[in-house]
Amino acid sequence: MRKLLDAAMEAFDRRGYHATRVNDVVEIAKTSHGTFYLYFSNKEDLLRALVAEAAAEASDLYDILGDPSPGGSDWADLRQWVGRYSSLWVRYAPLLRAWTDLASIDPDLGAQVRQTVTTMSGALSTQIAAAGAGDGIDADVAGMAVLAMLDRFHYLREFVGRPVDEASLDTLTTIIYRAMSD
Repeated sequence: MRKLLDAAMEAFDRRGYHATRVNDVVEIAKTSHGTFYLYFSNKEDLLRALVAEAAAEASDLYDILGDPSPGGSDWADLRQWVGRYSSLWVRYAPLLRAWTDLASIDPDLGAQVRQTVTTMSGALSTQIAAAGAGDGIDADVAGMAVLAMLDRFHYLREFVGRPVDEASLDTLTTIIYRAMSD
């Protein structure tokens, strides 16, 4: 099953979700169609499994944000969190690049994607509010904006062919840290 999930990510990366066929996945995984259908009923079922996996890994990230002030008072803790977010984004880039399109495939998938985004931005909002970011700052809007910045930053770095490196993550962390500090 792991080989099929990893192969799907590679196929989605190469061809996009809509152009990927089950045959592409089994060829990359070097398995049979029978093996594919042992685990998944179709490509959409495979997609749901990948989204569930990404959501579970993302839940670890927002659980960390639920801990006392990982970024509100300590730059190093926030940097570690941003690094983990970056690793998650890079791993699931083919899904995250097109998450809004994928959410339109079926209502349950859309609800799962929206729940993940809402929970992550809510956890960021809680940290921003706890850090006392200042008057006139709506913590909910700020949490969503930080999440959007993280997502789009990774997408744009990939788009222009400049991989996300440690220096860029340090800069991104500093921007977020300054926004969360008084």
